[in-house]
Amino acid sequence: MRRLLAAFVAWMLVTGAAASEFAFALIGDVPYNRFERRWFADYLARIADDGVTFVLHVGDIKSGGEPCSDAVFDDRLGLFDASPVPFVLVPGDNDWSDCNRLAAGRYDPLERLDALRARFFPAGSSLGRQRMAVVSQAESMPGSPFRENRMWHHGAASFVTLNVPGPSNRRGRGLSTPIEFIVRNRANLAWLARGFDEAGKRGSRLMVVAMQANPWIEDFVDGEPRRGFAELLTALRDHSQAFDGEVLLLHGDQHLPILDQPMTGRDGRPLANFTRVQCFGSPLMGWVRIAVRDGGPEVLAIAFRGYGPSPASAVQP
Repeated sequence: MRRLLAAFVAWMLVTGAAASEFAFALIGDVPYNRFERRWFADYLARIADDGVTFVLHVGDIKSGGEPCSDAVFDDRLGLFDASPVPFVLVPGDNDWSDCNRLAAGRYDPLERLDALRARFFPAGSSLGRQRMAVVSQAESMPGSPFRENRMWHHGAASFVTLNVPGPSNRRGRGLSTPIEFIVRNRANLAWLARGFDEAGKRGSRLMVVAMQANPWIEDFVDGEPRRGFAELLTALRDHSQAFDGEVLLLHGDQHLPILDQPMTGRDGRPLANFTRVQCFGSPLMGWVRIAVRDGGPEVLAIAFRGYGPSPASAVQP
């Protein structure tokens, strides 16, 4: 109830634009069905009209019951590349790690991850009609295949994206730890550290970390972390505690808007500089508008926006 109340308060928030600020939009878990697919272009146009510099999609570009086929991937690429503003994607479990399910087509998840990389993560660039310069882990760390892990800086903020799919970061339930998880987890930890290091060097007021999975921070602070997220949350907590600025964790996965401050430090006290936002998801189409201010005491202004179709702008299925 506290989370939903916080989300409702944020939904009603009205803020004036400061002279030196920019805003971006957070979306995820969309499009899942024919309705959302039909109205997606109008949805992106409405988001662009909200005065955002770019769109950040935190994964699950299709439902778990839709095939992980090249045709579906190509369709989504067309939608995202038509965004009026730069578009950055984070891969989700429906997009690769759960593609071995029967309903998803019994694909090899790692082969589908490679297919995502080839389409949605061009070297040095976002998607969208207007491109934005980004750096990938594959480009900046020799030998790394993780081109989906991205980093960029804008205004007072630094951004890092991590390939952390729900619901368990592909850790598995067995006693042995999958090799794929070990390699990817190490890469994520290294990229997270690089992001905080660069943010500190450039004097960023805000460090934004984006991934798809809900990492269940509540379990972590209660001393019972879920195995797929334990190392990541430990690192995120320690980096946040040492960072001289605000930290914003963005994710999807649960399809309901959340705005809270759930992280605690090693001493058990709440981390006042750590904020978590979970975005809307199907069947709720909406976006989170996040404004970042260069000056003044408040770095962030967060508002939840609902979406309703504009009949004149429909894209036929």
